Amino acid sequence: MRAGKWMIATGTFALLVNVGSAPMARAQAAGQAATGQAAGQAAAGQPGAKNYKDRAEYDLYSKISQTTDPKAKLELLQTWQDKYPQSDFAADRNTLFMVTLSQLAANDPAARQKLIDKSSEILRTDPTNFRANYFITLWGPAVGGANPPADLQSKVETAAHAVTTGAAEAFDASKKPANLSEADFQKAKGQTEALAHNALAWVATAKKDNATTESEYKASLQGNPEQANVSAQYGKMLVGEKKYPEGLFEYARAAQYDGPGALPPATRQQLMDYFNKAYKDFHGSDEGKDQMLAQAKTQALPPAGLQVTSAADLANKQADALNARISSDPAFKTWYAVKQNVQDKGDAFFNEDVKGFELPGEAVPSKTFSGTVITVDPSKVTLGIEDPTKPDASLEFSQPLPASAMDKIKPGEKLEFSGIADSYVKDPYMLTFKDPTIPGVQTAAPARKGKAGRKR
Repeated sequence: MRAGKWMIATGTFALLVNVGSAPMARAQAAGQAATGQAAGQAAAGQPGAKNYKDRAEYDLYSKISQTTDPKAKLELLQTWQDKYPQSDFAADRNTLFMVTLSQLAANDPAARQKLIDKSSEILRTDPTNFRANYFITLWGPAVGGANPPADLQSKVETAAHAVTTGAAEAFDASKKPANLSEADFQKAKGQTEALAHNALAWVATAKKDNATTESEYKASLQGNPEQANVSAQYGKMLVGEKKYPEGLFEYARAAQYDGPGALPPATRQQLMDYFNKAYKDFHGSDEGKDQMLAQAKTQALPPAGLQVTSAADLANKQADALNARISSDPAFKTWYAVKQNVQDKGDAFFNEDVKGFELPGEAVPSKTFSGTVITVDPSKVTLGIEDPTKPDASLEFSQPLPASAMDKIKPGEKLEFSGIADSYVKDPYMLTFKDPTIPGVQTAAPARKGKAGRKR
């Protein structure tokens, strides 16, 4: 995104450029009063009134007022200034210069610096001039780029603050054009304030003041949510600061938003591709992604308290929970030790240390494993020991379970058991027991007995 271009509040820009008619009207009235009088004489009865130096100055002005091409008008304004540097209408002429340059600035980079210079000249005698501050705020970042000189940063910062403080007066209800709705007038105000905050973010970025940059981007999107490019810039900054949930939300906003101020489809697709990958890399899965995308489509800023747990944090929490369970549950400690050794060492460990031994063994106070029943049929029950939703233990029976046993074994309920492991599958992990003992449940086949389990 080119600095400055994305900061233009189009509606406000047109609104403020249109005010060029005001100095024209004032000069026209003075010119009409001056015609018919001797050159240089004040209008009768109007001490201190503005007058043209001579008829030639008035004729030059008249030609300017009838010229619609900005380039031609700029040349005439320069001629007026060269011939009449001390004109009574110097201030109005400066305003016409400023407005004409603003009409050229969008397509003529050379006009931008001239516009900033002319606006700065106006501010030397009228520091609260809203239009002059606005144009410096608008075009200063475009001129300064990524490495702006300190004096330009200072000009933009001062002008942007003046715009934010002057917006209430500039957009007072009494100043609303008759042909503009109140809603559009207020929208223009929001665009203007957002523009100023974008400029202040630009200055803060140049100063490497991330806290201010973040604050200004947020204020900008509050003032004008229809800035997908600002959302993308804001998201990039937040991710760079490792504020991943908020940064991912802003990328989602820039990729999803399709209203006024949306990015081109190709750019949106690039941002969506980045978001999809970054979200999964950070969170470890796509869980919650669709909800974030739906929310970002309708609002420009993340909700308060947005939480997206990182894959690293999630892994740490799972590890903490696993360690706590191992410490508090001796039977699970045995189960987990068997699993880790079988997966690491394979058949050698299973055949030497697991097969033929009673598990979990006499050393475990409860003498049983505990799992959640996942599936049940008369010859086989699967349970989740480590995770209640994932089967990792299979209880197989040589004779079908009687009805009385089936009544006591229900999916979703806890089940205690012990027995001799008969076989295993490494991935996904499954340990199979043949004819195990289930306390309180009478099976048709007698439980198998094995050697006392070794201490693990």
